[in-house]
Amino acid sequence: MRLALAVLFPLVAQAVFVLVIILVTNGTGSFVGLGAMVLGIFALPITALLNWLFTRAEPPHRPLPLGVRVLSASAIFPALILFLLIATS
Repeated sequence: MRLALAVLFPLVAQAVFVLVIILVTNGTGSFVGLGAMVLGIFALPITALLNWLFTRAEPPHRPLPLGVRVLSASAIFPALILFLLIATS
């Protein structure tokens, strides 16, 4: 269960976020959708790997510190995409 909440849920949430950004910017002449797709190719697996490593720490993290680490690691990529979207608007 810890693996699903710490790795799979953030991965799916980030993938949906990237898909929404791509669909929202489709046809507007902005390169934000393309940037989200290209960055997502690298950022999504790296974030999933980092979150997986957080779950395998010795001694195991308690749920709240683990959640904070996963949230902070998973929020970097969407924040970057939102910054690109705001900067180009």
